[in-house]
Amino acid sequence: MNLFRRRKRDPKLDEARDAFRKVASELDAAQRTLLAAVPTARASGVSLADAVQGYLDGLERLESHMLGWRIPSTEESWQKCAQAIAESGTLARGLASQPEGLEFEALNARLGEVIAPLEEFAYAALSLRG
Repeated sequence: MNLFRRRKRDPKLDEARDAFRKVASELDAAQRTLLAAVPTARASGVSLADAVQGYLDGLERLESHMLGWRIPSTEESWQKCAQAIAESGTLARGLASQPEGLEFEALNARLGEVIAPLEEFAYAALSLRG
């Protein structure tokens, strides 16, 4: 009896993992674009309108890769992530209507609210490790 037998790899799940990596890369890039609005000691940060538009463009690129990891075994996570993208996009559009020059703390809090729904992707990544 072999207790340490390896399970056969599911090729569809492997393809889904590869597609998810592309999505995660686009997600990271989109978030970085949004966070570029935060001023630092060395730079004043990009305009909020530009950061939000770049973020929304990034979410569109992210969505273009979403179908690649939608398989029956990832459906529940996929649905939650698709909803998170929509929610985050809605929050970002609301943020774009804010006046420029939000105080540092207020800006950070609002950006955090926009990004928060995308935490679903972290849970999805854990479920894809399987």
